[in-house]
Amino acid sequence: MRNQFTALFATISLIYTGSIFAGTNSSAPISNNKSTCIPGNPKSSQGYDATMWYRDSAEKVALYNQAFALGFEKIKTRVKAEHLKSGKWGIILDIDETVLDNTEYQKRLVMNCSKFSESTMYSFMEEEISLATPGASSLTCKVQKLGGKVTLISNRNGSFDDKILQATIDNLKKADICFDNVILAKNQKDDDKNPRFQAVETGNYDGLISYNKLPPLKVIAYFGDNIQDFPKIKQSEAIKQNPNGEFYKKFGQEYFSLPNPTYGSWQRNQFN
Repeated sequence: MRNQFTALFATISLIYTGSIFAGTNSSAPISNNKSTCIPGNPKSSQGYDATMWYRDSAEKVALYNQAFALGFEKIKTRVKAEHLKSGKWGIILDIDETVLDNTEYQKRLVMNCSKFSESTMYSFMEEEISLATPGASSLTCKVQKLGGKVTLISNRNGSFDDKILQATIDNLKKADICFDNVILAKNQKDDDKNPRFQAVETGNYDGLISYNKLPPLKVIAYFGDNIQDFPKIKQSEAIKQNPNGEFYKKFGQEYFSLPNPTYGSWQRNQFN
């Protein structure tokens, strides 16, 4: 997501140096044995382990491919079973750490013992160099070929400057992500995606920062790396759900979650 880019990082920058991205209004974990960060020595950074896992583990690649492959099979099955007409249905995906990998920015923080700042983060985004996550290009393009519309909904602050929306569009194209629409947050505090989800279903994009305006769509799948990339749920509510209950039964069927140990709304949860 990305789920929760601006409010989410402000806390981190006040807490520690060498940080990685963190969840909305949350602080990143601090490792007691890595209290001193040495520039050029990534292992000394508090963000090293999570950033390395995301960038360099085989498990990350496997999990992304697995989620996208399973998602497409479920999508195909539903389109056939419900006889959904081309152009009348679609899927919604988060952008950051769902279809685009932004951890080059996190790596820079780790390598340089730098603090997060909104200006450096958006400057990085506007370099348009983030790569597609494993399987994201394949999934989005196959959905379009199947007749579905692909909408990308991000908490990138669309009003940060006059470049961020176009830079996001251009980066997605460079990464070979197939999409029909992109919707960004209206401002720094706009971290609730539900009105944007509803816009896709109703076709009413008034007041939103949207790349395109599509007719009403039946949304049959959601993909994200944050639990708040899915409709009508907050982290504080999701964590209280029965692990075997109705909410979690949607995952692997209609909802598809991607792994992200580097930041997220989960960081506000109690450690048990």
